[in-house]
Amino acid sequence: MFPKQVIEEIKSKIDIVEFVSRYVSLQKVGNNYRGLCPFHTETTPSFYVNPSFKTYHCFGCGASGDVIKFLEEIENISFSEAVKKLAKEVGIKVDVKVSSFQQLYYRLYELIHEEYKKHLQKNSIAVEYLQKRSFTAEEILKYEFGFSPLNSKIPQKVAENLGIKILKKFGFSTKDLFEGRLIIPIKDENGRIIAFGGRLLGEGQPKYLNSFETDFFKKSKTLFLLDRAKDQIKIADFAIICEGYFDALAFHRADITNAVATLGTAFTKFHAFKLKKITSNVVLSFDTDAAGLKAALQSIKILVLMGFNVMVANKSAEKDPDEIYRTNGKEGLYNFIKEAIPAEKFIPIALSKKYNFENPNAIQLFLKEIKNWENLFKNFPKRLEIFQSVVKEISGSSLSTTKIVKKSNFSLDDVIIYILINYPEIDLEIDPKILNNRSLEILKHLKNFSFENLSKKLQEYIKEVLEKMKHVEINEEYIEEIKKKIQEKSLEKRLEEIDEYIKNSKDPSEKRLLLNTRIELVRKLKNIRR
Repeated sequence: MFPKQVIEEIKSKIDIVEFVSRYVSLQKVGNNYRGLCPFHTETTPSFYVNPSFKTYHCFGCGASGDVIKFLEEIENISFSEAVKKLAKEVGIKVDVKVSSFQQLYYRLYELIHEEYKKHLQKNSIAVEYLQKRSFTAEEILKYEFGFSPLNSKIPQKVAENLGIKILKKFGFSTKDLFEGRLIIPIKDENGRIIAFGGRLLGEGQPKYLNSFETDFFKKSKTLFLLDRAKDQIKIADFAIICEGYFDALAFHRADITNAVATLGTAFTKFHAFKLKKITSNVVLSFDTDAAGLKAALQSIKILVLMGFNVMVANKSAEKDPDEIYRTNGKEGLYNFIKEAIPAEKFIPIALSKKYNFENPNAIQLFLKEIKNWENLFKNFPKRLEIFQSVVKEISGSSLSTTKIVKKSNFSLDDVIIYILINYPEIDLEIDPKILNNRSLEILKHLKNFSFENLSKKLQEYIKEVLEKMKHVEINEEYIEEIKKKIQEKSLEKRLEEIDEYIKNSKDPSEKRLLLNTRIELVRKLKNIRR
């Protein structure tokens, strides 16, 4: 589709380290950059970016490729869309058209939405519902609410033009999924309608319903109101994340327009990727019930591991943002956000509410549960200190401090592979004979930072090495020690070879020469060991 030279020009003009850093917090290690993989959950960094070869690779899940592949995977877009985005960024013109199928999808939703908006004006029950929630006539138009009447059908002309098979592909049938519901348009970050949310106005379940998922709409990757919020998120440098449509809308109505909402699903790493492009700061505004707490804790885990600073808005009197806005107005929501607390404080406070500390056993159960969360902050000393102090204040007991322990359960091969991956500029002068077959195979791939064909077994081994050695400080003293060990093992290997030659030699003069060489090698070995 695209000339090879255009693709290569785009890749050459994109700084892959800078680009990946928009999504992943990277740390320089030697000539490479390392961070937590954005494609799977991990606590030990195994994701590497090599600026020389302009490629990335994760030893944990095997994700690998160039900057185009990275953008495809991270934003779940097609190759053509990724090329178009990157080309625009570096000022290269490429001719990429939105597929006719995709255009048809957007057009269909526009047509259906227009019908919903017309029906809203005719339905007093739907309008009264919005008025009860204090929406003005101006706001009803601004947020583009609609209504699907009972026994409604997809407009006949639309059905005839597109055909039932196409409609079903887009999540429709001739009978409307949303009949009897208030309609809330769901848009992508570019403002195109990709789905609908429906709020039931009478009795029944479920109260809220979303469109069926399609190739262009995935709940796990869509944030409600992101199209309206993204500019303000960038300006304010933080995003407010809510659970429902009306909570997010409440913030916008209060002129706090950096709020978005998930769509009846848990917050995911894909949601986090979208936000990571514009901010690293988040305020969570979830419900206070058990489900809301679970959702908040799950979101905190995802966000902290991806390098976000996370605050949590505690709900006073168990009111949600929509209720706060309707009862206390703009000021109520401003104060609500101002009183948000850091995630490292929220976690122990929230979890402590499950226990009655008058029971002596409750403290031990609480500490056991909270211990699982301590590791979340192990790479953030200040946050960890706050977390531990809150735990102590609540329980009266100190949490066993997370300590960095140097592990020594690794071989010389492990150390060599670790250094070659993280510090390829260090010249270890390795004799291939001292390495096992596994290390030699990895060595072949390291030369070109190309791991696509690396076996799953070797990937797992590298991941294990990264985990085992993550706390080892690689300084000059350590490198010198390793170099000595390499020399030592190299000499031992040569001694083994000479002993084999001596054993098989039948020529006396040759044996004498070999013995003299052996004596010299033993002397060198002793000097190194001293």
